Amino acid sequence: MHRKGFLLLALICGLIASGSIYVFLSGTRSGPQETLKSLVITKSSIPARSIIKAEQLTTKEIPSQAYPVGGASSIESVVGSVALVNLTAGDSIVNSVIQHSTSNVTNYSGSIALTVPDGKRAVAIPIGLVSGVGFMVKPGDHVDILVTMDIKEPPGNGQTYTSLVAQDVLVLSNGESSSSDKTKVEVKSYTLALTVPQAMAVTLGSEKGSIRLLLRNPVNTDQRSDTPFTANKYLDPNYFTLYK
Repeated sequence: MHRKGFLLLALICGLIASGSIYVFLSGTRSGPQETLKSLVITKSSIPARSIIKAEQLTTKEIPSQAYPVGGASSIESVVGSVALVNLTAGDSIVNSVIQHSTSNVTNYSGSIALTVPDGKRAVAIPIGLVSGVGFMVKPGDHVDILVTMDIKEPPGNGQTYTSLVAQDVLVLSNGESSSSDKTKVEVKSYTLALTVPQAMAVTLGSEKGSIRLLLRNPVNTDQRSDTPFTANKYLDPNYFTLYK
């Protein structure tokens, strides 16, 4: 009888142990449920300094533990903001890559105003086929600006100068204005991001002289300090040494 009691007790203990192990393993396999959160990503490429539109965005669900700092969770919170860097398809939208617009973004959603860098002003200047590098300059390009102007010097003598008045200037947009008069040449304009002193220099050059754009390579950010060029420098024997 005693032996049967011990066997029954052992059997009960074994069942309890097996049940405990089963419950433990079941809990381990299921684990805590993973929480997902929506993250806004780009659906297509977005150039720097451009206004972000809804059709350029989408969302994906990612684990909360892997959610990036400053990530945007809704497309509505991003639309109308300005991209601070070039974005490619699949990039995550976080605060560090966009500049949030004002609360009145609906009034500016189609405006160039939000793309003007801090400290700059948008200035439109008329540009012809030759002065505009054959109209090959596009928004997002950077240009230098030359001004050629006749300057009268005392005592009544005058000379023509060509000066480099602005460097590494961002092109915000280009456009053209046409006339119904077919005898008039179509005028094309470029809107540039200039500081106020640069805007004054370029405006004077546009009104009293002529302007020419120099298209820069995107990786070229050097700044020059060339003296104004005059016609008598062609007679300098060292011309080919100084100007090459």
